Amino acid sequence: IRLLSTLYSCAIIYTNLMNVEGFQGRNVSFTCSHKLAWGYDKYFCKDPCESEKDRLTKGRFSMYDNTTGSFFIVRVDKLRLNDSATYSCGVDISFNPDYRSTIKLNVSQAEQKGLSGQLAGGFF
Repeated sequence: IRLLSTLYSCAIIYTNLMNVEGFQGRNVSFTCSHKLAWGYDKYFCKDPCESEKDRLTKGRFSMYDNTTGSFFIVRVDKLRLNDSATYSCGVDISFNPDYRSTIKLNVSQAEQKGLSGQLAGGFF
């Protein structure tokens, strides 16, 4: 029974895929949400996102947790071309599977006049 509960607590449920576009040197923000997000820890990490050390919440990466709602906002400042990658934003629900959205971030070198970033919404 201990093994079963350990395996269950490490399970992950992926529920959404979101494509986010940004430009080198600019900022990008997007929302991650889930109906169970309120009251639980949230995280953002670069895949494969296997442990807490993979979580990104410092430096150019930040999160704003809307503690009264079921979403949080992830912001990446001063985008770099090598930020183009697959990320996950998730809700850590103790003793239950984590709910994650997959974020495909694409950073382009070319800048379109007047576009300073993109706000995208993702629901899972």
